[in-house]
Amino acid sequence: MFATKAVLLPQTEKSVRTQSLRHHLALAALKVGSGNGHLLTDLIRVVYVAWFLQSAGFGTIEPRHYVEAERALARCGARGVRDHIWQLEQSDTLAIERVLALHDWQLEHAPISAMLDVQKRLTRFARSNKASPWQEVEG
Repeated sequence: MFATKAVLLPQTEKSVRTQSLRHHLALAALKVGSGNGHLLTDLIRVVYVAWFLQSAGFGTIEPRHYVEAERALARCGARGVRDHIWQLEQSDTLAIERVLALHDWQLEHAPISAMLDVQKRLTRFARSNKASPWQEVEG
C-alpha cells in the first residue's frame, strides 16, 4: 500500500495547537485540584505516545522522566479514586512538564504516518500484560 502525501507530512498547525492546548489545560487543572479521571487519562496517554514517538526517532529526553511522569500520574490517580481529589503534588509536575515539552515538539515534527504507527503500538501495549512500555528501563 502506498502512503499518500498527506500522511508523510506533519499535522497542521491548528491540529498541533489544539492538541497541545488540551494537554496543557489538563495539566493546569490537575495542578490546582480541578482535574478528573478523564484529564488524568489524557496525560497518561501523552506520556506513552511521547515515549513511542521518541523510540521512533522523534526527540529525546532521559527515560527516567517517563518513569517519573507515570509514577506522578499514578499517585494522582490513586489519590483521586481514594479521596476524590484530582490534584498533582507540586513536586510531581516537573517530569510531566518535560514530557509535554517534548511532545509539543513531536506534534510539530512527526509525520502523520508516525502518529498512526504510534496509535497501533499504543493499542498493542494496552492489550499486553506490560505495566508500562518502558519496563526494561525501570530496573
